[in-house]
Amino acid sequence: MTETPMQSDHGRTVTVLVGAGGSGTAFAIVSRLRSSFGSGLRIVTMDVNEAHLVTASLLADGFCQAPYAHEETFSGFVADVLLRESVDVYIPILNEEIRLAARLAEDPRFSQVDFWSSALHAACTDKGFAADWLSGLGVDTPERYSPARAYADSSRWFAKPLDGYGSHDARQVTMQELQKMTAAERDQLMVQALCDGPEVTVDSFWDANANLGYAYCRERLEVKAGVCTRARVFSDPALSGIAAVIGRSLGQRGTICFQVMKTGGRWAVTDLNPRSGAGTALTCAAGFDVLSAAFACRQGADYSRYVRPLAEGEEFHVTRQYAEFVMRHSR
Repeated sequence: MTETPMQSDHGRTVTVLVGAGGSGTAFAIVSRLRSSFGSGLRIVTMDVNEAHLVTASLLADGFCQAPYAHEETFSGFVADVLLRESVDVYIPILNEEIRLAARLAEDPRFSQVDFWSSALHAACTDKGFAADWLSGLGVDTPERYSPARAYADSSRWFAKPLDGYGSHDARQVTMQELQKMTAAERDQLMVQALCDGPEVTVDSFWDANANLGYAYCRERLEVKAGVCTRARVFSDPALSGIAAVIGRSLGQRGTICFQVMKTGGRWAVTDLNPRSGAGTALTCAAGFDVLSAAFACRQGADYSRYVRPLAEGEEFHVTRQYAEFVMRHSR
């Protein structure tokens, strides 16, 4: 859709580095950027797997095989890629990447790089911090388990790692299971009261400079491997209000997502992701391209073609089917 190549302040084509290239989140971002901006961008992806095992590499102009994000060499590797590839924009995906991007943004070597992160984004990768921060904003969150309080023996809770992502190792636990855990084990978990359905993910685009945003709600009708595969996309005034509070307070310029359920008849934020998600592609498919809008927003370009408010009563049902890609043929 872009008639001329998007250029950096140096007058060259903008180079975008997208982390965790093998993830559904990265594939969604690369797909939308390539579709919306075509050859106007130079896209580089990285992943722990080789290129022929990373579908997003088919749509990218460059690929780098990376160490695992938790390894000591990862920070130096990313810094080297940023310099070697003359990266203008770094879009981190994994929690470790989001935290690293916030640190690298303070490094004078990368003063020209637009890091899609901040100190607050990085802090919010800790689910405990995020829940406390949201509560401080007046946003409802589920009750958190406290070993100092008395609960019914029959009560059940929902536990997930404080540094978790994509529903990995998230599960229901009983009171007996919680009581058998050591304090150290519980300290690694976010333990919250069970909530009522529906389970909804909000894809929130916010432009902090214009104090303007759009919130698209996805009711998760079916989930596979932690990713929504059938959804109802709709608008909700209360959730739009929550998205605006988060967007303003986060200084958000772009797109994030957060999950909500009901507690006491009110929406409560069960999880906050300071990035988009793999399921955000469902919102884009409905015609609300919050990923392209995020990029255009951060580039100071017009994003109105990508996002609009839903009309009253307007909704979409979107399904996801897997597609197959032949990455390499050896004979």
